[in-house]
Amino acid sequence: MNKETSRAEVARIEREEHRLLGKLVAAQREGRRKDKLAAPPQVGIVFLVDGKLHIDGTPLNDAPGYGDFRIHEKDHYSYWNELLRVHAVPKGEYDEYPRGRVVYDTRTRSFTLFLDQCILKHKDVVKKIRVWMHLPSRTPVETDSHYRCPACMRSKRSFDED
Repeated sequence: MNKETSRAEVARIEREEHRLLGKLVAAQREGRRKDKLAAPPQVGIVFLVDGKLHIDGTPLNDAPGYGDFRIHEKDHYSYWNELLRVHAVPKGEYDEYPRGRVVYDTRTRSFTLFLDQCILKHKDVVKKIRVWMHLPSRTPVETDSHYRCPACMRSKRSFDED
């Protein structure tokens, strides 16, 4: 075998490797897309602490009923204490940080994402919550007086005083 033949053979092998790697990457992407589609949506609770999301959820089918809703059984206080035990969050009270909740209304068969205003300011964070909890992209996002951190309370007071 001469040098020209071996160079041509090496180039052919490299092209074939490139083609096969492209197919492999495409198959992996498709598999991840299918996994996301196959994962059940969740209800749960959310904290945003120093730019980091902390989410605890329950697949909808496993979530207990609470009136006309399906909810995550754990409350923010309990989850915060778990996070404190593993040093995932700074010492402090759970209501010092932005938080929220995802619920499912059994009458309307729809999810609602209740979030603190400080989380709503970050569209990318809201999107991450939807993706992580496998929620429909059009899940409505609302505020609720239960989910207001001190920063939101201060801005509300300033607004009320004007």
